Formats: sequence, structure tokens, C-alpha cells
Amino acid sequence: MKKALITGANRGIGLELTKRLAHKGLFVILGVRTEAHATRTKQTLVADGIDPDQIDHVLIDLNDADSIKKATGYVAEKHPDLDLLVNNAGIAGDMQKATLATTPAEYQATWNVNVLGTLQVIQQLVPVLKKHQSQIVNLSGPNFATPFYNPAAYRVSKIALNGLIQSIAIDFYNEKAPVEIYGIFPGGVTTDINNNRTGKFMKTVQEAGEQLMAIIFDGKDHNGDIVGADQKIISAVKFTM
Repeated sequence: MKKALITGANRGIGLELTKRLAHKGLFVILGVRTEAHATRTKQTLVADGIDPDQIDHVLIDLNDADSIKKATGYVAEKHPDLDLLVNNAGIAGDMQKATLATTPAEYQATWNVNVLGTLQVIQQLVPVLKKHQSQIVNLSGPNFATPFYNPAAYRVSKIALNGLIQSIAIDFYNEKAPVEIYGIFPGGVTTDINNNRTGKFMKTVQEAGEQLMAIIFDGKDHNGDIVGADQKIISAVKFTM
């Protein structure tokens, strides 16, 4: 049975993707911040028809290096056959605040979690993932700007994350590692992170989950790609001239 670790698995896109991965037959490891989150999420999954023996969890806070080290150490020891890492957890900051009104501390807060926290998870688990064919999927954002979507601290952190993803992808390519890393921009999704915003350009978590699963299991090598929900490549690394 293939295994997946999903950070931020207790709500929103993370929970929806966890359900779908489990229903596809994967063993799911819930990355959550508290035992209460773990308990509620397991109850939700079992109520959805998922075998409780198909579920494990780790407590992980992407703003806490010790928490990351402890959680990834547990996964490396108990689940050395991990195939899929889904870096879904993140924070939004104030999505309504103007760019120049956003303080350095607010930019730093999103950077610490969305970029540096994600980086540490990857660094700790790459030795496990390199043992076999595996994927690192990162929920990310677009590289382009639009007046219709400009949550400054969040968007800047996701642009940085895209750069990180592609830099790691180059390393994997040069090392001929059996790991692919890529980002998926799911588009506008109605979740807690945006105060359950709805509208013409928003989709449900169920719709987003279906689109994400289609990309993860499309059989293509997405190393270095930033992929849109419509499966179109937003940005890619040119590995050959």
C-alpha cells in the first residue's frame, strides 16, 4: 500500500485530498497541529468509510523547527516507505491588506511557515523519499499578478515557494534522484483560509480535490512544474537546451 503524508490534513483542501487519497487505497498520515485535530479528522475519515487501520498522524507545526524535526523523524522511522509528501499547510496573513500597508513582520510570518517551514519538512524527508520513486506535491500559487487577486504577504510567500520548488527540482535532476517535486496552484477555493469566500472564480474543496487528484495521478513527470488546476503548466524548468 502506498503512503502519503499530508500537512494541514484536518480541514479545507488538505482534508478533502486526504479523503480522496485514502479512498484510492493509500495509507494516509495526517499532519496536524494538535491531538484534537487528529481525533476529529480520524473520526471524519472513518465516518466517510475509511478503515482506521489505514490512518496515522503526526503533530507538526510549520512555525516550529523542533516540531518539524520530531514529526518527520517519526515518519522516517515508522513509515520509511513513504511515497507521497503533500505540503498543503500554510497561513494566509491578512488577505485584504494593501501591499505597502503590510508590515515586515506580516511578510516574515507567512514566509516562515509557507517557505521555511515547508523547506524544513522537505529537507528532513528527502532521505526517505529518495529510496524509491516518490513525489513531493506543494500547494502553491501563481507567478503572475492580477488586480483580482493580490493578498500581498501570502502571494509573495507562494512566489518564493515556487522558486524553491524549482531549485530543488534542478538538484533532483542533476542527482538523477527518483523524486519529482512540483507545485499546484488550485485557483480560488472556498476555505477557511480566505474566510470561505465565494464568487464567480471560486470553487468548492470537492472540485479542487478532484482536480488535484487528476494531476497527482496523471502519470506525467512534473519535476519542476508549477501546474494550474486545469492541468496547464504555468511555469516549468528547462532541463535541456
